[in-house]
Amino acid sequence: MNQIRPMMTTDIPQVFEIERRSFPYPFGEVLIGSLYFGAPELCCVMEQDGKMVGFLIGGYTPVPRQAHILSFAILDEYRGKGLGKELLNHFLNRVDILDFSSVKLEVNIDNQRAIELYESLGFRIESRIRKYYQDNSDAYLMIKREE
Repeated sequence: MNQIRPMMTTDIPQVFEIERRSFPYPFGEVLIGSLYFGAPELCCVMEQDGKMVGFLIGGYTPVPRQAHILSFAILDEYRGKGLGKELLNHFLNRVDILDFSSVKLEVNIDNQRAIELYESLGFRIESRIRKYYQDNSDAYLMIKREE
């Protein structure tokens, strides 16, 4: 049984572990904590049978009423089961309730699976950000605007 709930400070070590296992250049535990404290209402975790299997850390941008997906991951062994889409939908419903008008994110241009997921939920590629990641690979800036 899946459960999505607000992230808590006690979740930070587990979120960091999922982050570390999911990305070649993960955010550090201290940074995850500071992002959480910057916008706890935009951070959530997904559990399956009591085990944390994913998270989404959101934040604010300088653009009024725009949220920013800063990090989002599902453990590798749980991918391909619709959990990421479920977690993203939860987040998008949350930002709608909080009256945001758009959500932005950055995604590696080679991550076709993630790009397709984001596009299926209404995100559109706005631009390419050159040398965005530590290995100098590019990212797409994707934005979902409320209709």
